[in-house]
Amino acid sequence: MLDLTKINKRNIENKNNNSTIGTVTVISSRSHVSAGVMTQIRVNGCHDIIQVNKFFNDIIDDKELTSSEYLIVDIEDFNDVDAIQQKIKYLFPAATKKIFIGDVDSITFSNEMKRIGAVYLHLDSQITLLGVTLKNFETDVTSVSYTQRISILGCKGGSGTSFVAYQFFRSICGLSHLPVLLVQGHTGTPDLDLISDTALQHDGVISYIDANRGMKIATDEEQWQFDSDEYKNYNIVVFDHNVTTQVRDKLAYIVPGSDFIFIVVTRELSSVRNARLIIDELERTTTTSDNQKKNSKNIIILNENHHSRPNELNKEDIENYLGKKIDIVHPYIKDVKKTDNKSELYFFTAKMLGKNMKGEKPDGNKKGLSLFSIFNKKKNN
Repeated sequence: MLDLTKINKRNIENKNNNSTIGTVTVISSRSHVSAGVMTQIRVNGCHDIIQVNKFFNDIIDDKELTSSEYLIVDIEDFNDVDAIQQKIKYLFPAATKKIFIGDVDSITFSNEMKRIGAVYLHLDSQITLLGVTLKNFETDVTSVSYTQRISILGCKGGSGTSFVAYQFFRSICGLSHLPVLLVQGHTGTPDLDLISDTALQHDGVISYIDANRGMKIATDEEQWQFDSDEYKNYNIVVFDHNVTTQVRDKLAYIVPGSDFIFIVVTRELSSVRNARLIIDELERTTTTSDNQKKNSKNIIILNENHHSRPNELNKEDIENYLGKKIDIVHPYIKDVKKTDNKSELYFFTAKMLGKNMKGEKPDGNKKGLSLFSIFNKKKNN
């Protein structure tokens, strides 16, 4: 049985420096664990502590997490590394330093946690290392980027791709406190400032909406940069690109730089034709040497960029031509400043972030917050 009282007494006696540590949030549903951990943190020079009395896997979103430099997360006997990894991606702010503690006493589990870039300390045998781990985090822990890069591709000029990207960005901001950045690429008209009604610089500098959300208009020199150091502070970076010409050349940059790709198509034939070119190229680049298809990470959005017109292609015609189902139909919105919280895009974003929207049945088997679960369902349908 873990005796944190004795451990903390030893740490106080062996205290050898007064170095300070930034704000620490302790997440645990066990009061005795929280108390013992917070005592150790104070001994090691930190008195700015936030306590969250919840089991980590029950947390959907907590704005308090965004203000901390360190997170200490009690996972108890939870040992699903994949689920923990999804929590890291879609719950814990990307720039925070994360230390997991728990009851799982397994070298294999510890190594798996290292593989995903997480620090794990076994409560009974390693908790005395907490102070040292906090102080030496920068030098001892291998940095792993958990930034999710989502590219939204327009198939035709004037298709409303930038507006869809902005609506997606606003949906994330409205549903979550995660750090998120919207980047308008230099492949189309640099009009994000007009769409968002926000003063943005055109020199590639990020304009901050608040401490965790920002937008930028990329310059020509950085249009294919997906791994910029400034992106590492964001859990999600949304890229807006126009891919109406030189499809293969542009996708050669976009595909390896993106974790997920959203294809925006309209009811116009030229848009649908170009969408088919993009889909064919994506399938070519995601086919293995033995002709096996990799798991699709593409979402197709039909954007209604104007009022309905006679003789337009219907949804079934578009799906038949593309050879793919349309995942989201985004309605025509006259007021660009308004976010439609009843749209399919909004509900998709909520699902991506693991939110149970009103009227939905809770998913008791939900392991985490993951776009991958959405794509797995697509694959199985």
